Order: sequence, then C-alpha cells, then structure tokens
Amino acid sequence: MIRNTAAYARWNRPATVVAELRRRNPLLFAVAALNAALFVGFAAGIALDPRTVGGEPVWLKPAKFAGSIALFTATLGWIGHHLPVADSTLRRASLAVATASVVEITLIAGQAARGVESHFNQSTAFDTAVYAVMGLTIVAMVAVVAWLLVRAWRREFAVAPAYEWGICLGIALFVVGSYEGGAMVVLEASAVDSSPAIPVVGWNAGGDFRAAHFLGLHALQALPLAGYLASEASEKGRLARPVRAVQLVAAGYATLLVAAFTHALAPALG
Repeated sequence: MIRNTAAYARWNRPATVVAELRRRNPLLFAVAALNAALFVGFAAGIALDPRTVGGEPVWLKPAKFAGSIALFTATLGWIGHHLPVADSTLRRASLAVATASVVEITLIAGQAARGVESHFNQSTAFDTAVYAVMGLTIVAMVAVVAWLLVRAWRREFAVAPAYEWGICLGIALFVVGSYEGGAMVVLEASAVDSSPAIPVVGWNAGGDFRAAHFLGLHALQALPLAGYLASEASEKGRLARPVRAVQLVAAGYATLLVAAFTHALAPALG
C-alpha cells in the first residue's frame, strides 16, 4: 500500500496542523487565516451592531461566509497537496480560488456594512451588479476546483487508494452541491415555501435549498476524512475493504444530498 508520510502523520496538535497547512499551500493558508480572523470580527459585530437585515443580525451572513470560506480554503490547501497535478497547475488554481474568495467575502461584508442584503438583492443597479459579480465569482471558483479534479483523474496518487477515493469523491460531490445552489438563483429564493424555520440553522422545515447546498459543500471535508480513516483502519487490520467502505459512505452521502435537494424542490413542483 502506498503511503504518504505527511498525510498519515498524527496531527494531534493544532500548531502542527497549522504549520503543515502553511507549508502545503501558503496562499490558501493566508486566505483561510484571513477569513478566520474576519469570522471573529463579524461575530463581534453581531453582538455590537443592533442592525438587522431580513430579520437577522446584519453581520450574521458575513460571519457564516467567512467561516465557510476559511474551512473551504484550508481543506483545499490540505487535500490539494495530494492531487497528482503539476505544481504550476496547483499554483494557478490556488491563485484563482484565493482571488475569488477574497472578492466574495469583500462584497458580502460591504453589503452588510451598507445594511442591505447581499443575496437576491436587485433593488438598485449597484445591488444587482454586486449580486451578479458574486454569482459569477462562485461559478468560476467551483469550475476551477472541478478542473483540478479532471486534471488529477486517473493519475497515480501518492496516498492509499481509499484516501484517494475519498478525495476525488469529496471534490466531485462538492462541485455538485455548489452548483445545486443555482436553483436558488433561478427561483430567486433559498426556499419555496413559508414553513417554520429549523432552530439554529434557520432553514425552512418544508424544504430549503440551503440544506442540500450545505451538504454538498461539506462533502469536501467529510469524504476525504472518511477515506483517511478507512485507510488508517485498514493499516491496523480493522477494515478489510477500505475502498469499498469509502464508496459506500460516498453513496450514502450522495443519496442524502439528492434527497435534500428533492425535498427542497418539491413545493415548487407541486
């Protein structure tokens, strides 16, 4: 079995993980660190700024997106290290993702500072332009991630097969889940009914595209982690067929993703 020492080390200290992420991809590390800091700042803004937008604290959406971008760029920086692509390819992709991430959080925070919605806001020409740029930026960023997967497909990874499958399937479902967000753009809403909201997350119980979108985005963390754990279990003799285990986890995850999307779409079809 092929092993990668860095990938299979015992990352039991946060400082070690941070140092390794910085070594693997300094640019995406910087973007992740920036958004982590912004998350803290926006969280403080929730407590200090009494303004609301759409019934929510004005800085809540920027905080959510800053946290999401920090996790996304950190994860891509970590697993991107294992993709069998040229260094120049990974650098160009990292620059594109970093630029898109900075543009996205800047626009969202800017709209929050103005006290207006960043999404589905076409009340003025400026707001429409901001919304359009945000959408195009996300589409382009996800396309870059998909391009990395295509370039890496059917090439030899320097990690265990189960981890390889976890990385590839995680990226694939991330792309699918990201583009599922296009349904919200087409319908100009995150949900198509007015059922009560689920506590904490705020999603509509009757169907909300944000649930499917959330599941798709976090496939980028869930499936590579499943692959890593399956590989470790196999190394210790606790799992006989690690690749099959990862494939089954991915199939279950994809089924859940489709079910969430179908549940959100049902009110529109009915």
